[in-house]
Amino acid sequence: MSHNPSLPIYDRPTFFNNYLTLPRSQKGLDGAPGWPKLREMVGDVAAETVLDLGCGLGWFSRYAAQSGAASVIASDISNRMIERAKEMTAQEAFGTKIEYGVKDLNDGLGADGGKEKYDLVYSSLALHYLPNESVARLLKEIFASIKPGGRFVFSIEHPIFTSPSNPVPTTLPDGREIWPFDSYGNESIRETSWMGGVTKYHRTMQTYLKSLIDAGFVLKDLVEWLASGVDVNTMFPEWSIEKERPMFLLVKVEKPSSGH
Repeated sequence: MSHNPSLPIYDRPTFFNNYLTLPRSQKGLDGAPGWPKLREMVGDVAAETVLDLGCGLGWFSRYAAQSGAASVIASDISNRMIERAKEMTAQEAFGTKIEYGVKDLNDGLGADGGKEKYDLVYSSLALHYLPNESVARLLKEIFASIKPGGRFVFSIEHPIFTSPSNPVPTTLPDGREIWPFDSYGNESIRETSWMGGVTKYHRTMQTYLKSLIDAGFVLKDLVEWLASGVDVNTMFPEWSIEKERPMFLLVKVEKPSSGH
């Protein structure tokens, strides 16, 4: 089936329908890799103002609202995602606290930005869709939008995971499958075959961390999520060969309190 190349990948019907079959789409946060640790990083959101960037189907936004957040603003580049998120949220009694909108993070925060508006900014598996210049600019906007003492919690595909130019595993004589590791320093577009093909951007761990520091953030926690740490056969059977490399990077940074 042909598609309109100008459409965001998640707005293409085949890709979107395939995405809806994933555990994270059907089970919500319980089906999302690394959620227990991310929930710990997020902490108590009661009475807080929350911004959810790349909200997808709105699972985290609904979690924050259900957990007592004062307000939640959520955005995604995909019209299909936002429409489905609104439909799912309308079924819940707390849905009026969530304000959904379509936004391309390449253009920055726009009206969602501002000075010291949020206690928490959250983003799950979105930043690796943006080129370096967009990420560096966005992080500075996020920093400005967070209240002193507030936090930014996010997950991305791990740089080791995004690095290979041709991410195809090799089978060893003993039957184990291992992944290539190359082109780590080549920060550029990566075309992958995930769910029929998607474009992502690889950047090094150094670039991510330096961009956070340059924006003004202080690192509070960092986790390299490995499939070997969970029962992949039960939760993520499609990742049974992913035990040899970290798939995701989970990060918590804070904006220093005034006077620190």
